[in-house]
Amino acid sequence: MPYTPKAAAVRQKFISTFGDTGRMVAVVRSPGRVNLIGEHTDYNDGYVFPAAVNLSIHVAVQRRTDTQVHVYSSLFEERVDYDLKSLRVEREHGWANYTKGVLNILTNRGWKLDGLNVYIDSDIPPGGGMSSSAALECAFAMACLALFPYQISRLDMAKACQKAEHYVGIQCGIMDQFASVFGKKGNGIFLDCRTMKFEHVPLPLDGHTILVVNSRVKRSLATVEYNKRRKECEDVLKLLKTRFPGIRALRDLENEDMNKALAGTPEPHKSRAWHVAMECRRTRKAVEVLRQGDLPAFGRLMNESHASLRDLYQVSCPELDALAEVAQGVKGVIGARMMGGGFGGCLIAIAQKDAVESLKHELSHMYLKRFAATPEFHEVSTEDGTEEYKP
Repeated sequence: MPYTPKAAAVRQKFISTFGDTGRMVAVVRSPGRVNLIGEHTDYNDGYVFPAAVNLSIHVAVQRRTDTQVHVYSSLFEERVDYDLKSLRVEREHGWANYTKGVLNILTNRGWKLDGLNVYIDSDIPPGGGMSSSAALECAFAMACLALFPYQISRLDMAKACQKAEHYVGIQCGIMDQFASVFGKKGNGIFLDCRTMKFEHVPLPLDGHTILVVNSRVKRSLATVEYNKRRKECEDVLKLLKTRFPGIRALRDLENEDMNKALAGTPEPHKSRAWHVAMECRRTRKAVEVLRQGDLPAFGRLMNESHASLRDLYQVSCPELDALAEVAQGVKGVIGARMMGGGFGGCLIAIAQKDAVESLKHELSHMYLKRFAATPEFHEVSTEDGTEEYKP
């Protein structure tokens, strides 16, 4: 991809931070993502429908002649230094642990690496459910590809970056990294997380806007509760396998009589399984109605998804529920739902363009009155996936 003004600016900031040694500087952009529908299904072998967006992370990376890794984030205005020989996750290193995760996975693949200088520029809201961590992992991994004599497919890169997140301590599915790598402007990605087969599905958004509403609620419970939900899914799957020997994942329940299949299953495991199976149905149905150009039907499925995440999977919070309730009642709003791991983060809404300002006003007014805070708004558009810039 040819250099953009943004890429050139990031490269210049890198030189201002680390100096100009004359060695190659790899500059890579990787997008954040919205998940239109299909939440908490990816680690259950289910279906997801994300889209890469025009909020992104840029990295500029250069090889060093030693084993030191120096990483600077303009967003956090912080520099973290560590050694390739010690890639342990350390709490005080925070966001920089994701670069450690990538380097750990690559060295475990047999890559012989030198130290690196790394400059990170991001306009993705951190902790907002738009996968800033996956974007960082994918951008950094592709930059390493550019600097070292190794090759890896895009799919393998997405899988490696997923493992990097596991290394940091979040047992995520493949969706976030897949969306960052395989995004396509004007399209969502319908992904079967079992087979890794995917389709780019055009989004009929003419006259409509995707609005991301950041609740600004810090997701303090997100990591612990996310991993807890994953464990609950694993536990109920073990139970269900005694009744359905052929079942491989909770996604396999979607074609069953749910009342019969889950009869006698204790809570909260019953509700977790019910959400996953029905969310898989909703996601397949959502893609079907989009292909028919029926955006209102897609919006209704988004609303149903939020209710399920709130009541069955229990990963919402009062702020997100209030935002969803108000947004769904604004004229011109097609649909709205919480997005991401939950317990804070963002709401995603699809609205007619002439309804966006009214939507922002209603949400801001309610939020200030009920929570004494102001949400943050991002009007986003779909974008292509991870790419390296060439001078």
